[in-house]
Amino acid sequence: MKFHKIKEIHKCNHLRMKTYLIFLILIFLIGYININFIFKNYNFQNKAVLNNHENPKPSWIWAQLDLTNPAEINNSQFPHYISINVEGRVYNPYAPIANDGLRVEIVVDGETDSRYSDLTDSDGNFSINYIVDPSLDVYISHIIEAVVSDPEPGGPGSEIQYHHFYIIDVNATSYLDTSYSDHLYMSGEMFPIGGYLRYDNENGTGILNKQINYNWYNSSYNWSTSSFFTDSNDGSLTTDLRIPTNVSQIISLNLTFPGDPYYIGNSEITIPKITLFSGVIWQNIEIPTKASEGDNITISGQIISRDNTSLKLYNRTVIISYEGNQVDDIETDSDGYFTTTYTIRSGAGNRTIRISLVNTAGLDISVEQDINITAATYVPRPSNELPPFFLFSVIFFPILAVIVGVLTVYGIRYYKRQEKESKVVDLPLESKLINLKILKDTGRLEESLSYLFNAIFMDLINAKYGRTRKETETIRDFAIISVKELKLTPAAIYPFIQKVEEVIYAKPYKITDNDFYETCGLFSPIYFQLTGYNFVLNF
Repeated sequence: MKFHKIKEIHKCNHLRMKTYLIFLILIFLIGYININFIFKNYNFQNKAVLNNHENPKPSWIWAQLDLTNPAEINNSQFPHYISINVEGRVYNPYAPIANDGLRVEIVVDGETDSRYSDLTDSDGNFSINYIVDPSLDVYISHIIEAVVSDPEPGGPGSEIQYHHFYIIDVNATSYLDTSYSDHLYMSGEMFPIGGYLRYDNENGTGILNKQINYNWYNSSYNWSTSSFFTDSNDGSLTTDLRIPTNVSQIISLNLTFPGDPYYIGNSEITIPKITLFSGVIWQNIEIPTKASEGDNITISGQIISRDNTSLKLYNRTVIISYEGNQVDDIETDSDGYFTTTYTIRSGAGNRTIRISLVNTAGLDISVEQDINITAATYVPRPSNELPPFFLFSVIFFPILAVIVGVLTVYGIRYYKRQEKESKVVDLPLESKLINLKILKDTGRLEESLSYLFNAIFMDLINAKYGRTRKETETIRDFAIISVKELKLTPAAIYPFIQKVEEVIYAKPYKITDNDFYETCGLFSPIYFQLTGYNFVLNF
């Protein structure tokens, strides 16, 4: 037993010795590899240093630029468009240098803005009034620096050290504007709102996806506040707001952008005194009670407010239906009148003509009248026996009919030509259309639509009415003038003006060929009203 124990102990000692030797060999190998690596790295660095000494860079510090008014600017917040005075000095603290007459420029977020610069005086001082650019994002900080524009101000290889920069935050005001259709509304109807929310002014960038609060009110009551959001692409307002029900004749709408604390200021706008009606009176309705198949009948009338008979329902759409089928839709004029002509279909008997007022309150506001339709007059076939003077009639009456027809066609064409000539505006539109095509073909689509408004539409207005747009009148103002003073159709004017306004003022706004042709399509009915001809593009 003792012999076996001694043998096992000896065997364990031998195993430990073997493990220890392997461990020492590994340590030796690792040390050798590290020493060899350090030696090679040292040689490499020495070679690099020698190479640098053999080919030294020809540069040297000539001066330094210090910004000297950090307490006024650094880590502060400034609104768009405000002027910031950036002061500093270019000098060498160790040796005198010629540091006057150096051009110093402002650098914002790494981009030089040469609009803001100054020349150093005899002591190297400079002072630059930088206006905070409206394009600076209000939600991030920005770096303001000043640099000497000459890369080697003291001669070849000379450099300037820049020790300072300022960090600023910016904020902005907001600009809220609205547009809406001008007519009388019914309580409970939808009130379509257009417009936009922008930074600082009407030409600013759209403020995207922000909450707009609104509430209705009148002289006796304030309705609870609700909200909607601006468009997530351009900050525009496009929504329908439900007008409260059971409201008196006048109501106002207040819209508020509460702002974004620290970043964007609030703004507010009120649409005052929106005139409402709760019911209508159909007045001066004229629908024939009798007619025959194929007859042309005239349907006309006037719509006024039931609550206040002095209020005429202008710019409202009515639908004409015959036996339950819509046959026409008409817009009332400024006095609430409408008129249309309809050709009676085949089918004798009692029929119903219905006139309905289109509304978004979901109400059936209409008037009906029955009309008795008689069959068209039957002309019997002639018998085989020829009546007296038949041969004369066969020859004379066709000739007479041809003569009358020719004279009638000539008269109609002459009348239409005279009517068109009375409407045509004498303008050299061919050259203007060529210019429009050049702008479009060269990719300047935004300029082409601006040209369509300013050089074609406005020239037509001036030629026909002697009216020009004053400097104080916006595009939207002139749209209202075109409707109220010049009596152009609102349904034609407003979509065209809104599109042009969007292109001109919503910067940056990139349009496509489809947008171009769509806007020209909106202009076509206006062109027809002004000239009597269709607006046709051959490109």
